[in-house]
Amino acid sequence: MILHQFQISPFCDKIRRILHVKGLSYETREVPLSQLFTRLRKLNKVGKVPVLEHNGAMITDSTDIAHYLEERFPTPALLPTDRAERGLVHVLEDWADESLYFYEVFVRFGLAHNAAQWVPTLLEHDPKWFKAIAGTVIGPSLKQTLGAQGLGKKPVDRVLRDIERHVDALAGMLGERQWLVGSTLTLADIAVVSQLGCIGATPEGAAIINGSTPVSNWMTRVNSATKP
Repeated sequence: MILHQFQISPFCDKIRRILHVKGLSYETREVPLSQLFTRLRKLNKVGKVPVLEHNGAMITDSTDIAHYLEERFPTPALLPTDRAERGLVHVLEDWADESLYFYEVFVRFGLAHNAAQWVPTLLEHDPKWFKAIAGTVIGPSLKQTLGAQGLGKKPVDRVLRDIERHVDALAGMLGERQWLVGSTLTLADIAVVSQLGCIGATPEGAAIINGSTPVSNWMTRVNSATKP
């Protein structure tokens, strides 16, 4: 089992956590950004990671990979059998992937002082010639993406207020519970934590998350259960 990945991608982090929870042995292969249109396109025509290679098959998209692993390695289960709970897990995972993701991109790459740290990390496995070129265009390119998505059109203070509301909503959902859905760890916990972990890797995100005891304690529980 081989996971083709960008180490800093929250979607790849999600799959690594699932593989760990299920006790599966796997190998990671970093895909340099410079090979996005060569090696990666051969693995996935969409040109995105993660890609899970298993028994000759290439499974793409983190949600599809999660369901693939759940079907073939059902223990421990990360999807509830109860239909209502399973539906809530789906909604929370999709919210994490399609909404929270853009907030992590905003704080890591849309803020210049954070981008100065994270752009070199993104290019860590690339040759020097590519770093010299890409380092000057990644920030503007991601800002353009955020602008098209809509988040990039908001001032920074409003984006951070949005994140505060998301964190407060999670705290309200958790209440006195240990996990987001039901009484055990699920894909919802993993998907949301993978995005929040990236947000919390910035000073702005860390201040918001650490300001919520229920959410920070929950993240500690999820990290303990899903990371080596």
